[in-house]
Amino acid sequence: MDIKSKIGKLPETSGVYFFKDKKGKIIYIGKANSLIKRVSSYFKKSSFLLPKIKRMVQEINDVEYISTGSEIEALITERKMIKSHCPYYNTMLKDDKSFPYIKITAGLDFPQILFYRKTKKDIKKDNSIYFGPFIDSDATRTVIKVIRKIFKIRGCKKIKLKKEDICLDHQIGLCSAPCANMIEMKEYRKIVKEACLFINGKQKKLLRDLYREMRIMSKKLDFEKAAKVRDKIKAIEEILKGQEIIFFNHDSTKNYELTRIDVEEKTEMVKGKNAILELQHKLFLDKSPEIIEAFDISNIQGELSVGSMISFKGGRPSKKDYRRFKIKTIKQADDYAMLQEVIKRRYKRTVSENKQLPDLILIDGGKGQLSAVLKILKELELDIPLISIAKKEEEIFKPECYESIKLPPGSESLFLLQRVRDEAHRFAITYHRKIRGKSMRHSTLDFIPGIGKERKKQLLKNYKSIDEIRNESIEKLSQISGIGEKMAKIIKTVLEVKK
Repeated sequence: MDIKSKIGKLPETSGVYFFKDKKGKIIYIGKANSLIKRVSSYFKKSSFLLPKIKRMVQEINDVEYISTGSEIEALITERKMIKSHCPYYNTMLKDDKSFPYIKITAGLDFPQILFYRKTKKDIKKDNSIYFGPFIDSDATRTVIKVIRKIFKIRGCKKIKLKKEDICLDHQIGLCSAPCANMIEMKEYRKIVKEACLFINGKQKKLLRDLYREMRIMSKKLDFEKAAKVRDKIKAIEEILKGQEIIFFNHDSTKNYELTRIDVEEKTEMVKGKNAILELQHKLFLDKSPEIIEAFDISNIQGELSVGSMISFKGGRPSKKDYRRFKIKTIKQADDYAMLQEVIKRRYKRTVSENKQLPDLILIDGGKGQLSAVLKILKELELDIPLISIAKKEEEIFKPECYESIKLPPGSESLFLLQRVRDEAHRFAITYHRKIRGKSMRHSTLDFIPGIGKERKKQLLKNYKSIDEIRNESIEKLSQISGIGEKMAKIIKTVLEVKK
């Protein structure tokens, strides 16, 4: 099928197109709001085409494209691809022409984001960061506006900020108002760094960092900050939504067809593989840890203790292999002993059923937890690589290593271990809450005279625990539907006795 017929099958979506010559080499990369309209325009008979472009069109033998979810994404992807492939005609058509850049004035305490139009030679050697060159001025301005909306970076041209009233930009959600002391310098420079990652095409790394930050804020019960990070994540994901890459391929039964490849899934598969290989290297493992099993314990002062085991295969959760354990032999608050019970039960059964053992066991904790688990593995005569990861400094401990191992911050290997550790913790907490809920339903309330199904339902609806009911006043208890003052006094008396 000839090139024009292929172009006729292009979609009307925004995206980035790649022109290739007979040898399959990319000779030009461009972006478009409508791929079919933009690419078709090169092949229409017209006198307005420059001689250089006419010559390029004569060399085009094939076309590929990346379909994007928005014009903004197309612009960023175009720049990234041009930088990566350096196509001949993109370079030749530039000459000394003035192209738009995005400028971040990093030398200032509170940097600006600005539209900048100069030739590459004219860019000042200052502390500013320049992104570009871009081709489309309007699209570049749109990107700046979107970035300001997401990250709240100032766009005013003031060099020195005098403390002033809140400006209009802040009121319409385009600035964090450093001039009105609405944001500290450290936090402001953090959002500038995030914006630079976004413009530079590293949106996935940015999202990982933001998800991690949101989890930390949630654990600290700082839900207001967590909500702000969540909103930022949603805005970025909305821009990235729907990206796919589409190639033209020949088929033996059809002259021509479109094959879709999910870029996100493909990228994640590669990152999972890279993280696994990096772990093998950094942890000095004889075999790549394709199967990782991680354990965690959850209890309240030794009560209602449970354990969890989760499994990652090929860098991804394998939820069908998750397991939950009720602690049976340990009654006191002893996490080490509980961990030993769970490990022993898990691998004793795995061996007896002749099932596959993991390539790596991960424990949440330090040297103490590591030693406790190692003792059980030796008892079972199992030689499985074992590590523990301590939350405070994200130090990794191995039985045979005297010193801790620290993976590079932000590395794929560290991120994988953190995901595995956090998933084990989440799974344990979820199971513990479920057990705790059942315990509440079969509780001391069942032994109070006059407390039937409906009254019990009302009490559990209003209170999260028996202690909350025990500490409540008779006056407030009596106000609950179906209770009354007399019943409230009976409840308080029984619970005090059973304290």
